[in-house]
Amino acid sequence: MISLPHALPYIRIGSSSLALCESDWLAETLSNAASGTDVPDWMARDISRGVESYLANHFQGTVIDSADLFARIEKTLMSLGLDHVAAKMDRTPPPVRISLSDLARRAGSGYELAFFRLLEDQLHSAVTGGALIVEVHGLERGVRRLVSTKKWTGRCEVLKHEITDFVSEVRTRVNRIRPDLNLVIAS
Repeated sequence: MISLPHALPYIRIGSSSLALCESDWLAETLSNAASGTDVPDWMARDISRGVESYLANHFQGTVIDSADLFARIEKTLMSLGLDHVAAKMDRTPPPVRISLSDLARRAGSGYELAFFRLLEDQLHSAVTGGALIVEVHGLERGVRRLVSTKKWTGRCEVLKHEITDFVSEVRTRVNRIRPDLNLVIAS
């Protein structure tokens, strides 16, 4: 079995994007669903801790599909007689983080076309999977890996601009269809 850096499984969003299942995100999702109902916030947070406990101690995998996760949460709420909270739950998956350094490693040094294809696939998966926030990170490390250099060069600068232009172009194209999507490049 693979050891995860944290106890909770990753959440699969779309066909190939993964997001961290974080305690704060779970608690916020359930608290938002309970707000405006007869369910107090402390109870929503307690249910959230129960879901966490199940995922950490009893779920038999390292990845759970977002639809499966929400179905399990909904089933739990319904078993507690909280159908009205389950019906109000926002099924938006957590933010997706895409590592450009990891994509560069997978593509191989010098294989920029493969890198851009992998990046496009990851962005498409996150968008079609319903993510509202997609963060692309590790730009400079990914560029250096693709260029196969430890020092920043002129070629690095050109490739950095190509990648940021590509992500900006995808953002513009997707925002016509999904204006709620927040696609950012973090350092």
